[in-house]
Amino acid sequence: MPARLLPGTGVRVRRGRRRDLPQLRVVLGAPVTDRLERFYRRILADLGMDVYVAEDPEGAIVGVVSLAYRRSLVRGGVSAFLDGVRTREAPAVLEGLVAFAEERARRRGCCRLAAWVETGDGELRAALIARGYRVGELLTTDLALDRPGAA
Repeated sequence: MPARLLPGTGVRVRRGRRRDLPQLRVVLGAPVTDRLERFYRRILADLGMDVYVAEDPEGAIVGVVSLAYRRSLVRGGVSAFLDGVRTREAPAVLEGLVAFAEERARRRGCCRLAAWVETGDGELRAALIARGYRVGELLTTDLALDRPGAA
C-alpha cells in the first residue's frame, strides 16, 4: 500500500519498515535492547499484524499505529484489535491514525475493531469515544513469565 496523506495534516502514513525501529523506539518510549529489537522485527514481519508510521514532511516519524488480526470462532469472521496508537504531534494526527486503522481493518474484511487503551491514555480514549466506540468490559491479568530477564 502506498503512503497516504492524513487529511488536515502534512503527515503521511506508510507501512513500517525495519529501518524505522530507532525512531519507533523514541515514539514508543522504549529502551534499546537486543531482545526488543528482535521482537520489533518479528512484529513488522508478522502477516497477522499491520504497523504503520506517520511521517512529517521532513521524514521524522511522529506517530505509529498497529493492528492485530485474528479469526474469531465466537464472532465468526475476522476481528481487528487496535494494538496501539502513539503520536508526538497534534490531536489531528492521533484522530487520523485511528481513522486510518478503521479503514485498514475494513479493507482486511474485519467485522469488528476493538481497542486496548491504557488507563492513563485519556487522549486516545476520548478520540475513540468521539468516533462512536463503546466502553465495554475487558478483564485482564499480568502473567508472570518463568524466564530470566522477563519483566
